[in-house]
Amino acid sequence: MADFPVEQFESLVRDFLAGKKSWDDVHHFVIDAECTNTADIPAGYPDVLEELQWAFLSDSGDDPQFLLSKAEVRELLDKLQRSYGKPS
Repeated sequence: MADFPVEQFESLVRDFLAGKKSWDDVHHFVIDAECTNTADIPAGYPDVLEELQWAFLSDSGDDPQFLLSKAEVRELLDKLQRSYGKPS
């Protein structure tokens, strides 16, 4: 089983926040990782990465109460980047 492609995921999340990708683009990436058994977060990554990954399991058609706002996604990404010691 391969590890989750963290760098590609983070890039997609940044593109989502910049308006270059849709929620569903990131959602499909996460779902594809689940389907191909590549959704496991590699050892050594902070828990916030899994929180961010789980957030995108909901698709855009789900009840809005289950979707994070862009501000909430930005907060998680910022928290993740701080854990690395670099700006997002």
